[in-house]
Amino acid sequence: MKNLNLKNLAVLVLVFALLLMTTACGAGQTVSDASSDAQPAQTADGASGPAAEPQSFRIGICNYVDDASLNQIVENIQARLEEISAEKGVQFVIDYDNCNADATVMEQIIANFQSSGADLLVGVATPVAMRMQTATEDSQTPVVFAAVSDPIGAGLVESLDAPVKEKNKRLLVSSIK
Repeated sequence: MKNLNLKNLAVLVLVFALLLMTTACGAGQTVSDASSDAQPAQTADGASGPAAEPQSFRIGICNYVDDASLNQIVENIQARLEEISAEKGVQFVIDYDNCNADATVMEQIIANFQSSGADLLVGVATPVAMRMQTATEDSQTPVVFAAVSDPIGAGLVESLDAPVKEKNKRLLVSSIK
């Protein structure tokens, strides 16, 4: 059941990532951690009530460097996750870090995401996306990436026509089309 939900989550993230690519240069937004904004559960008729706890997903986001355009992408991802949380009644616990172009720090960040049980990893920039792909080869953790100019050349996807693919029983999702 959770595997199916992770695939649905990956599809939702792909949709917002595509939207993100069209709005990345837009006006700045304020961002807060979605985990602090628990939404009331909704019943089948849409009314709020004391139903079951919202489903929770842990997402690890790693940015390659402190750069205005890359930071804007991260902010837009976090903002869209907040919107999805409100729309779908799920909760996202977001772990964010920046490796500052240091490969050793990047390895540690990704290892920390994996040890904390991340349900989804988001790599911002080519080096992070490539390392996340390698680090998750033996797991079923989906990887979403942004700010990758040549995902085919980087070996992240085989085709831009079908950016979602199964590889070693896990999903790789591209945000560039």
